[in-house]
Amino acid sequence: MNRQPYKLAFVIPWYGNQTGGAEVFCRGLAHALAALGHDVTVLTTCCRDPFHDWSQNHLRAGESREDNVRILRFPVDATDRTAFAHYYQLIDRGIDLPPAQEEEWMANSINSSALYRFIAAKRRDYLFFFLPYLYGTTYFGLRAAGRKHSFMIPCLHNEPFAYLSIMQEMFSRVRGCLFLSEPERDFATALYPLHNKENLLLGGGLSSECIGNGEAFCERYKVAQPFALCVGRKVPGKGTDLLVSYFAAYRRYCPNDPLRLVLIGKGNVEIPSELKDFVIEPELEDWRHVFDAMAACEFLIQPSFFESFSLVLMEAWLNRRPALVNGECEVTLHHVLESNGGLYFTNVGEFIETIRLLRSRPDLAAAMGRAGERYVRSRYLWPETAMRFHDFLESVWKSMTAVLSSELT
Repeated sequence: MNRQPYKLAFVIPWYGNQTGGAEVFCRGLAHALAALGHDVTVLTTCCRDPFHDWSQNHLRAGESREDNVRILRFPVDATDRTAFAHYYQLIDRGIDLPPAQEEEWMANSINSSALYRFIAAKRRDYLFFFLPYLYGTTYFGLRAAGRKHSFMIPCLHNEPFAYLSIMQEMFSRVRGCLFLSEPERDFATALYPLHNKENLLLGGGLSSECIGNGEAFCERYKVAQPFALCVGRKVPGKGTDLLVSYFAAYRRYCPNDPLRLVLIGKGNVEIPSELKDFVIEPELEDWRHVFDAMAACEFLIQPSFFESFSLVLMEAWLNRRPALVNGECEVTLHHVLESNGGLYFTNVGEFIETIRLLRSRPDLAAAMGRAGERYVRSRYLWPETAMRFHDFLESVWKSMTAVLSSELT
């Protein structure tokens, strides 16, 4: 493939950790595009991950490399975490804020003036791709990049923050958006002025290397089968508290079932005393061991209300495991209905009955797992996703060249 006459820059608050879907996706996409021959740089901060103080520089500023991907880290700005948390809670409760207070909330998100200066100085050298939509590095980074060279991979959820007036303004500033799923695209195009922009239904991306070893997981972490698995941050928006509550109801309804629940992810959730022997929260020695857990589980439970793609769902399917998803999440429901790779629940009764069906019909569960694997392999492995991105870049470059030619004539 011939080298293209542009550089690609992915702008993301945190990079190099495996604790968030956007971070994992960004790293995979950057490496897949570099493998195609593109000049790829990741612009990020010196903050380690979302769980550390956003005003602290945990990592060294400057340049490093991962294979053919260049990484530039910039110091973070000091922020008022009290102000950020105050406005966050008001927005999350659905309370309308004046635009000035929305802007103040964003100003106290994770930010880096040094990063924005670099973007402004190099705005003609790169095509910038900002992700996810919710943080200061995207909001203020887009301003520094300018409309001509800026795109967003929003990782958008149907949540109160998406309806802010500053988000309307932010989405209006981009040249185009790249979406990870049809429901995310449809939600964004209904909410923001995107009809005249260069948009792409990109989809997520996975490596077939995420297939795990179930026996190794059970032996290393002393976890007895059978168990259901949930992978993700243990916070309300991800549905972990709902899952624990529903699993307690399942245990009361089916007290003789030896099924356990394994929770993997950062954060905390209260485990009722009656579940102490049936809920396991292993601390993984290596993040790759999550794939071993997927290979060992009977099925994955994805209880999250808010997803734009759900990498863990796809990873479980590559391990041929059926899935049980929250039917209130349009994205995961869409994947299950499209793939026939699992079931969904919208209340505790459906949760109990779907687990009973999966437990009583191993033939059906196995067929769902195989259907999920076919769905992922036909759409979302990195080579296919990277080529969709590459073809999009070709069309963008042609339109930019046409505009430049018309300006010169």
